[in-house]
Amino acid sequence: MEKEKLTCKTCGCESLRPMQVVFEEEDEVENLLGEEQESRFYSCQVCGDNWLSVKEKSATGECTITFVHQMGTSPVLKRVAHMDNPVIVSDDNVQQWEYYKGDEPVEEEEWQSILDDRRETLKATCMN
Repeated sequence: MEKEKLTCKTCGCESLRPMQVVFEEEDEVENLLGEEQESRFYSCQVCGDNWLSVKEKSATGECTITFVHQMGTSPVLKRVAHMDNPVIVSDDNVQQWEYYKGDEPVEEEEWQSILDDRRETLKATCMN
């Protein structure tokens, strides 16, 4: 069965593929991701845009989803969604977003501007 293809937000091609992330060491998962986690890596086969999403649920029912955008570039762009419903993942269920450039919290506008600039560069590169 062929993996699901999604439309890339950068180049517009139906070439974005989600992949399940599997850790070899169980301790590695617990150290990095907490109690209950699910992670996926999304990568565009055309322009190279990518991100990692890590969904974490605690024993108290709290749920966060951390998105790390364009892994391998610096500074790291990360955003964290605090969810009130861990089953249905949508913007309507996000109670709060946190945005980071590296380890520093930043405003959403600054974070989005950096991501937009990176995506424009990737798009221009793959169009040439």
